[in-house]
Amino acid sequence: MAVLIVLALAPLWVTGMFGRGLWTPDEPREADIAWRMSRQSDRTLPQLAGTPFLEKPPLSYWMSGAAISLFGDSAAAERAPNLLYAAVTAVAVGALALAMDTGADAALIAALVAASALTAFRVGVWLAPDACLLAGNALALLGAWRGTRAPPGPAKAAGYTLMHLGAAVGFMAKSAPGWLVPAMALLTLIVWERRWSELRRWELYAGLALQGLIIGPWVLAVARSEHGADALRALFWNNVVGRFTRIDSPAALDYTLGHRNAPGKYLFELPFYLLPWTPVVAAALVHAWGRVRESDAAGTAWRFALGASLPFLALLSLAATARDIYAAPAILGLAALAGLWSREAERAPTRLDRLAVTGTRVLVAALAGVLLAALALLILSGAGPPLACLAAALGAGIPAIAALLLARAAQQRGALKRSLLWSYTAYAAAVSFSALALLPVLDRWQDLPGLARRIHADCTRAPLALLDPDETTIAVLDHGLDTRFTILTSDHDTSRAIVTRWFSDQGREARVLILVPGHARGALTRYLEHFHAPPPESDGVAGSLTASGAAALVRRYELPQGRRYALLGPPPPP
Repeated sequence: MAVLIVLALAPLWVTGMFGRGLWTPDEPREADIAWRMSRQSDRTLPQLAGTPFLEKPPLSYWMSGAAISLFGDSAAAERAPNLLYAAVTAVAVGALALAMDTGADAALIAALVAASALTAFRVGVWLAPDACLLAGNALALLGAWRGTRAPPGPAKAAGYTLMHLGAAVGFMAKSAPGWLVPAMALLTLIVWERRWSELRRWELYAGLALQGLIIGPWVLAVARSEHGADALRALFWNNVVGRFTRIDSPAALDYTLGHRNAPGKYLFELPFYLLPWTPVVAAALVHAWGRVRESDAAGTAWRFALGASLPFLALLSLAATARDIYAAPAILGLAALAGLWSREAERAPTRLDRLAVTGTRVLVAALAGVLLAALALLILSGAGPPLACLAAALGAGIPAIAALLLARAAQQRGALKRSLLWSYTAYAAAVSFSALALLPVLDRWQDLPGLARRIHADCTRAPLALLDPDETTIAVLDHGLDTRFTILTSDHDTSRAIVTRWFSDQGREARVLILVPGHARGALTRYLEHFHAPPPESDGVAGSLTASGAAALVRRYELPQGRRYALLGPPPPP
């Protein structure tokens, strides 16, 4: 079963992890931290451009840093551990569904949902700690289920020990969510079924020693480091509590200022996170409404799957910050729910079940259509090579259409699970083949390392300052280049005075780099301008500084459809 799951998902993983460069958001920053980790003698704390990065524990950075040491510095090497995380996640969810007596086909469907639902897929292939967190959560949920179902003794202890191992991995990847997901699933089930005696079993706590052995040495090392108390406070107070409510903290650690949450955000966006499996999960939730009221073992499985998803989503809804990737752990429980549903839908399908299978097939067809339209747009605009785009369109369209026809035929025969598997085949074919032409184009739009090399070459002998840079700018100038720079912090009213002082102190060779708002024009935008007038371009702060005479424009750096930077120098002498 594990081999089948990995083989089924391999095309998506290989394409998403190893077929592209580093993209915003987040990946340039994460790559720089991993590169720094590969060179650090003290690996207690991750570093961004030589400064401690206190947002997350270091496990994923240790893994990517080790991969860089083994394979060299490249996007593929930095993402190599993602293949392990994704495989562990999918196999663990498949094993969880299998342990719930769903059968092999239903377990495969659960694994596919957990790994290929849009947000879960993005997390799995993205260079960020969330992929490692997801693997830890999946292991912990599998262990929690085995622990609750096993008889007292070694089998129950082994199950709960696996839960603690997964929780420790999740914690070392991204702190509290590593604990929250399995803890909320287990506690929800215990409260729901009033199994209070489970809380008194020694097997539940035996694995805590393993957590202590994994987490304890790192926490102790942080405490003994320079400014250890401040680092621990940032990691476990500002980064956990500070994401739920405003607390007294420096501006750099005030996480309520970015990614603001809104009431009902996760609920409204959940259908998008689950694409193309949204109809399947919706049908599973309808089934769950009745099944959770049953007192047999099958009812327990439905209750656990709900406990592994909905309480965590509810908790996220209370946080001050929100991003789609934060909801990825909840998809694991919903995937198990989909596996439970597919078993029952195959045996006695209702009209809703058949609509869910049809709806999934329609969504896959729509997603394939969007990808083919994107390839056509690249051809028409000249943004992509026509032959490569045409070949990718044929490679994506023909197998996708064939698989969708087979999915329809399987549903007509009453084989709903087989129909879903054919729909997944169409989805994987459409994504993997279209990516062969789409990803190289997107890489050109996201070629920040190349842009950073140009900036580095132009400023090698000049004192360089970055005015209010974001983490991506800092990261790309540091990663592999060790560009020396000074960070200048300002607001709209003080930027002119700060830049003037920098030029006065550093002399005529001094430079200031500023991220310009908006995106640069490219072949695609020029084509779209035939149908829609673009908004007027603005150089933002850089334009204000040059217009006021506080600085002179030395050079622009732009990526087509991508970022824009302005390099400023002192104004000409009077």
